[in-house]
Amino acid sequence: MLLFFRNIPASTRPNELYSYVAMAVSEDLIEQAKHVITVDVMVIRDKRSNQLEHHGLVSVNSDEAGIRAIKNLNGLLFNGCEVLVRVYKQRDVKNDRRRNGLPVPSEIIEKRIQDRRRGASVEIYVDFSNVFYPITL
Repeated sequence: MLLFFRNIPASTRPNELYSYVAMAVSEDLIEQAKHVITVDVMVIRDKRSNQLEHHGLVSVNSDEAGIRAIKNLNGLLFNGCEVLVRVYKQRDVKNDRRRNGLPVPSEIIEKRIQDRRRGASVEIYVDFSNVFYPITL
């Protein structure tokens, strides 16, 4: 399962996020290393506003570990910032209504004030993912 961490502090490094997630999924040190597979920390720049956003992607080995991490970490402070944690869903032709031509239900359209997808207006500004790789036991 791939987890998306939004609003992480600007100074976050992958090993810090790794430790944060590992402690949330297990109390046993050996088990912690088995649950978290990879950690990526990225800085994304919105081309329209020129603002930087800091996000993390964490891959865990099972849905159970992912659900436990979301339950234990969503809305908590991480280095002084309240982080939002959710399952990361990659869009493709099968699950994207705009690409496959399926109609969007009116209740969803009414909830939207504007299109939230930024697509080409964002770019990866800095990617720290190659700085740290978890040790496998």
